[in-house]
Amino acid sequence: MPTSRRSFLAVAALTPFALGAAGRAGAAEACYDPAALSLSQKNLRRSLSYVEASADPKRHCGLCAFYTATSAGCGSCKMMSDNPVNSGGLCDSFAPKG
Repeated sequence: MPTSRRSFLAVAALTPFALGAAGRAGAAEACYDPAALSLSQKNLRRSLSYVEASADPKRHCGLCAFYTATSAGCGSCKMMSDNPVNSGGLCDSFAPKG
């Protein structure tokens, strides 16, 4: 399929904008940036065996007594010093809401 130079230049000029929008969309879905967590917060998550996605649909942060929702799919956890967590995550301190 022959492509004109003009078409190529148009696509090349728009590519950075498309990549930037895709990056922002992915960032909007994340509750927090794991790289931005302090060392103590990383150690706390490790000690509680926190995982981003629970394997058990009946046991996840969204159903835990320590979890407080803040936005769609995100919240804070009292066991994590009220730091952000994924509502679908899970740790060893899971306690079902009463």
